Amino acid sequence: MTIEADIVQLARLTLEGKDADSKALMRRILYSISRQYPELTAQARQVLTLLKTANVARGITASPIPVDSDSRLELVRRDNIHELPIEPIWVPAIKMELDSVVKEHIHRSELEIAGVQPTRSLLFVGPPGVGKTLAARWLAREIQLPLLTLDLAAVMSSFLGRTGNNIRTVIDFAQKSPSILLLDEFDAIAKRRDDVAEIGELKRLVTVLLQSIDEWPNEGLLIAASNHPDLLDPAVWRRFDRVIQFLLPDKSEIYETIKRTIGVNGNIKDSLIQALSDLYEGESFAEVERQINQVRKSSILNKTTLENDIIRLLVNSVRNVGIQKKAIIALALIESGLSQRDASKVIGISRDTIRKYKPGIKQVSGGDDATRK
Repeated sequence: MTIEADIVQLARLTLEGKDADSKALMRRILYSISRQYPELTAQARQVLTLLKTANVARGITASPIPVDSDSRLELVRRDNIHELPIEPIWVPAIKMELDSVVKEHIHRSELEIAGVQPTRSLLFVGPPGVGKTLAARWLAREIQLPLLTLDLAAVMSSFLGRTGNNIRTVIDFAQKSPSILLLDEFDAIAKRRDDVAEIGELKRLVTVLLQSIDEWPNEGLLIAASNHPDLLDPAVWRRFDRVIQFLLPDKSEIYETIKRTIGVNGNIKDSLIQALSDLYEGESFAEVERQINQVRKSSILNKTTLENDIIRLLVNSVRNVGIQKKAIIALALIESGLSQRDASKVIGISRDTIRKYKPGIKQVSGGDDATRK
């Protein structure tokens, strides 16, 4: 296509309000000009810089959010993320992936000049509560794009034609101006297309989604999040530029989450935090934060010390855990000043069992309390 034809197309896209497509075409025209007319390369690069530094969130913020034709409820939630309630701590593998996406979008013009596209689509997979939504919000803050969230499970209805229209409307809206579109509960719609329970309309809708992934503009990001990646159509995996797997936290990550949630003024003994880390092993980040915040609220409202409330939480939790975790909790109580006899009685295991899990604890001759070598 000639530059003249591109300019005609640019005028049409601009009049239709398709900002993302217009800017993508502007870049293509400018690259062509810089190649064909070397004397204009400097000016072309200046305009490319203006495109990069423009307030890309402004256009989409001014656009009305699409609504369902019957209920008149908004189809998508829009957030401009300036800060997060808690700063995430990513495991190295996830941090490397997310940092790379941010860097690509900050330096998008450099990539495009070299004929390379930045990451445009991400698939987040993993169990609930492991940070998929938080990662989308973090990316929106770092790249400085508005975040649009569509809960696919919520918009699914028995009227698949209406569902399809709503999803197409949201996709068109998100593509008009630079943004990050988060398709939550992606498995609700992008299931295997050989499912005998599916009907033609749903299959067509999946096809539309796959085409949208392929055609997503460079200025934005399409993020799909799934709690059940095994349900996804195999074709879906291949369409995304990156697939990031979020796992349940290990004990060291739980420990850091607890410390961060308690805060620097919590003044809680490390042994109690270690015991909580063992207690919550196998739980998600969200569940750990929820439990710790419940204890914090109880401490504030009941005018009790946070440490005593944590001890109470540990004691009340022993009925549901195995011998090893009971021993670890007992040791934490001993570290907090409880006698070995009382810890044994409260937790419901023998002192010999406690000593088995930490030989450094021994019985004081002639007494009932514990001491450490």
